[in-house]
Amino acid sequence: MKNLVKIIIVTLLGSFLFTSCESDEALASYVNPNQSDTTGNNIKFDLFVSMEVENIPVSYANGFDKYANWTISEQQGFCGTTANGVLQSHITSFIVPNSLKGSVYIDIKGCVNNDNATSVNVIDSVLVIGPYALLPKMKENRGAMVRYIDQDSVLWSTAFGGNLSSFSRFELSAIEDNGYDNFSQKIAWGKFEGYLYNGMGDSLKLKNGKFKGRIVQ
Repeated sequence: MKNLVKIIIVTLLGSFLFTSCESDEALASYVNPNQSDTTGNNIKFDLFVSMEVENIPVSYANGFDKYANWTISEQQGFCGTTANGVLQSHITSFIVPNSLKGSVYIDIKGCVNNDNATSVNVIDSVLVIGPYALLPKMKENRGAMVRYIDQDSVLWSTAFGGNLSSFSRFELSAIEDNGYDNFSQKIAWGKFEGYLYNGMGDSLKLKNGKFKGRIVQ
């Protein structure tokens, strides 16, 4: 048993040395513990977003400190190579109603066919478990964006800059039907890291981002 522990420790140390650069670290998948048994979910209180902005923790949770988790779905112009292609957006947000500052918006977009943009098949084509490119870059006609409005009401967005480094990433980790209330069709879990930019080109490092929120209006 002691030999086995030593082997494991050596293996882990070797892995750490091999991946010592932060930009090369893989974003670990978030495992939804309630994927097969949803009785542990309390939809009123366990929806949240948390992240570190320049190493300062930022977190908001539905039902606490006047925060609410809202979702909106909308079409945002044309895309693709066909006349019916539109950019479908599904947003989960954490906000204080009637206030802009101190809010987070997570926007997942996909190019879909305008003829049936509200169908289950089209929703599933936008919300796919796995990695997403951070907009304005798209991968397989899908992309994601994180927006943060700070306490000074300054808007920061991952889409204002390139976010082309391997450190920048977004992952949709789990999706389930919302059988708890009528405020959304789905509930999504995810992780994200990258850089936030304001309109002047200033940047903030964003890391250890996690969320669980209502999505699809």
